[in-house]
Amino acid sequence: MFPTNSNRETKPSAPFKQAGRVAGKIAWKKGVLVLGIPALFLILLGMLLIGILAMALFSSDDTGTQAWGGDISTLGKHEIPAQYIPIYKAAAKEYGVPWNLLAAHHRVETHFSTIHPMVSPVGAEGHMQFMPCTWVGNKYPSCKDKRGKGKIPKKDLINPEVIEENGGYGLDADAIIKENGGYGLDGLNIDEKGKADPYDIEDAIFAAAKLLKKNGAAEGRLRDAVYAYNHADWYVEKVLGFADRYVEHYVAVHGPGEATGVEVVDVGRKWIGNSTYVWGGGRNQADIQAGRFDCSAFVHWAFAQVGVELGRVGMTTTFTLKNMGRAVTPENMKPGDLVFFDTNGVDGHVGIYAGNGRFIGSQSSTGVAFADMSTGYWKKYFNGRVRRILP
Repeated sequence: MFPTNSNRETKPSAPFKQAGRVAGKIAWKKGVLVLGIPALFLILLGMLLIGILAMALFSSDDTGTQAWGGDISTLGKHEIPAQYIPIYKAAAKEYGVPWNLLAAHHRVETHFSTIHPMVSPVGAEGHMQFMPCTWVGNKYPSCKDKRGKGKIPKKDLINPEVIEENGGYGLDADAIIKENGGYGLDGLNIDEKGKADPYDIEDAIFAAAKLLKKNGAAEGRLRDAVYAYNHADWYVEKVLGFADRYVEHYVAVHGPGEATGVEVVDVGRKWIGNSTYVWGGGRNQADIQAGRFDCSAFVHWAFAQVGVELGRVGMTTTFTLKNMGRAVTPENMKPGDLVFFDTNGVDGHVGIYAGNGRFIGSQSSTGVAFADMSTGYWKKYFNGRVRRILP
């Protein structure tokens, strides 16, 4: 859990005001309007500024977080303990991060607080598994390595003043809740004000929301935020996978129906020898135009080319894709089916079956390419999961 800071602010009006002032000074000299090359230059400069600002406004990466934070899914109702949902939603309201992302972190970290004791082998503590130095702050004297356990007495670990002094993420959620009229949590067991305890459920969830916001979750940079929480690709995929499944009507598979498996395979040929594997790539137009894809984004792009939408590209992962369509056996798979491999964890890689024992996908070693799954590496890691999206 190591925060990164990337706050950006855009003030589109400033360049126009400045351009106007400059134009005014040059255009009028002793009351006489000056025309010619200088004026033409200023007009062109103004047009260029307008174009740049328009691109900035309309080319932003829509990660699809608008679909998150909605109604709980059937799976969520069965899996998430009901008493935690109001806390996730209160923290989401306070920090602007999706409530289902908090639920997913809670699920992955401590299986909804069911592990005992809630201390990891490396020393992470509490409901949301904060390292003590992240909780109390890396300025604390025994936290000089900025990522560790430190030697922090309990009285300092739970002291909001010590945490604030050392730049930690721990907080007294109960004070925040009371200051905001209860957030609908009045029926919960709110402890006394003045403690910031990773073993207090409200404190832990609100602190997780604070950390995720710091690392971009409130701005839609969900992958960055989850990776900052735990620097592991498998962790990111797992958390985002649970978050996807905890909200209703998040992913819809729809299309004209006439697309064939051969078409969805063939559209990817344009990227062979002309693409690069980038983890998290393929989720904005700049990446797509440059041929930068990870495996799940390439699959999303290929199906989109034949008119089949696999949900919002910003939220597409192997974990969302493996729940789409219907399952078929490896013996019955046909071109266009999704095939999954246990690289970098369960279902860590996905491609599109191309027939004759081959699939097309974006691989870290090749970019978009065909690969043989009937022998060698890909045969070893093919896990037998096949999903049929097309009729």
